[in-house]
Amino acid sequence: MSRKYIDDLKVGENILLKGWVFEIRELAKLKFLILRDMTGMVQCIIKNEELFEKITNLSLESVIEIKGKIKKADIKTEFIRKDIEVEVSSLEILNKAEKLPIQVNEKTIRTGLDKRLDYRSLDVRKQSVNSIFKIQSTIINSFREFFYKKNFIEIQPPAVIATSTEGGTDLFEVKYFNKKAYLAQSPQLYKQLMAISFEKVFSTGMVWRAEKHDTSKHINEIMQMDSEIAFVDDMEAMEYLEEIVKFIVKKVLEKNEKELKILGLKLKVPNSKYLRYREAIALLNKKGFKLKVGDDFDSEAERKLCEIFPETIIFIYEWPIDMKPFYIWPKDEKKNISAGFDAIYGGVEISSGGQRVHVSDILIKQLKSKKLNPSNFSWYVDSFRYGAPIHSGWSIGLERLTQAICELKNIREGTLFPRDRRRLTP
Repeated sequence: MSRKYIDDLKVGENILLKGWVFEIRELAKLKFLILRDMTGMVQCIIKNEELFEKITNLSLESVIEIKGKIKKADIKTEFIRKDIEVEVSSLEILNKAEKLPIQVNEKTIRTGLDKRLDYRSLDVRKQSVNSIFKIQSTIINSFREFFYKKNFIEIQPPAVIATSTEGGTDLFEVKYFNKKAYLAQSPQLYKQLMAISFEKVFSTGMVWRAEKHDTSKHINEIMQMDSEIAFVDDMEAMEYLEEIVKFIVKKVLEKNEKELKILGLKLKVPNSKYLRYREAIALLNKKGFKLKVGDDFDSEAERKLCEIFPETIIFIYEWPIDMKPFYIWPKDEKKNISAGFDAIYGGVEISSGGQRVHVSDILIKQLKSKKLNPSNFSWYVDSFRYGAPIHSGWSIGLERLTQAICELKNIREGTLFPRDRRRLTP
């Protein structure tokens, strides 16, 4: 008899199931257990007294194999199969679980986040937690699907680099034979070089940032989803970004209805709002902020914008030149306006991007303005001497987008194994 999955069971079938014991209830002449596999949970009834001793010796999260017949049922308990139950004829304990360090069948998550992360492989067995990562799986797969449908080329930029991408010193240094190297902050420079040859590229990959943050929206190892497009300016790049976020949300609504219900989320496809940087400052100042040109937006300001424009992707564009990296195009130097933008959604910044510098002489000038040595970037700067079109792009943090869509208070809840200044294990 081949194994069946809980979501596929039909009344009248004789089946073999394998999974984890989620709950046990014992009555005098009847015993119940809830079995969980990757597709869901089902109630199992044990009437055979010969199996009672096995039930008595079972512990929660033990791995078992059962055989039985599917019966019609009317189950009232939430989030388990309501239309069927399994009448068990055979039960084998494949691996008995020891006493659990954290509970998996909590009705609400009461264990602190730090301890949950210490036992992440147990933590993700909770329905509310694994729902987050099922949604995250849809997010990253939808990202790829979107670009494949538009004939983009997927690239794999390097994770070990010789020079800082963003400038600054917040890099993780690694020993690379007899040379000094760094973990990549971003695929930025490499995706640009591919866009000026392939035209339309995208990538997904890990990046590392050594900032000593300790906030609910920062981690130091990030899954980044990037795109770079030739013959496109900053406004067109924002339109791509708007389109893909809406596409991803639609896919989550389509594929993760059960998970959204478990998390109690009322997700909607977002609207969009485009604000110039100075317009955003003026709007926030009307709400009691005291911002001036040259100020960045902190978490409170981002949340306020999302309160003003709920269920909306908010694009802040035309930032001051000196607030953006050296590779962002100077749109109007006299007015100190760049072609850089940020996108805020669900109370957090999910993306930044812009039109890039595609002229070598301007790149050299920008590098010097950031106190960076152009000779350290010669391989990059020289590439634009051989026929480089205008090009623009952006990056979305997978964990940030997960945080926004799932309305998570802490980005670590949407990161399987977070890496921050205090956590390197598990």
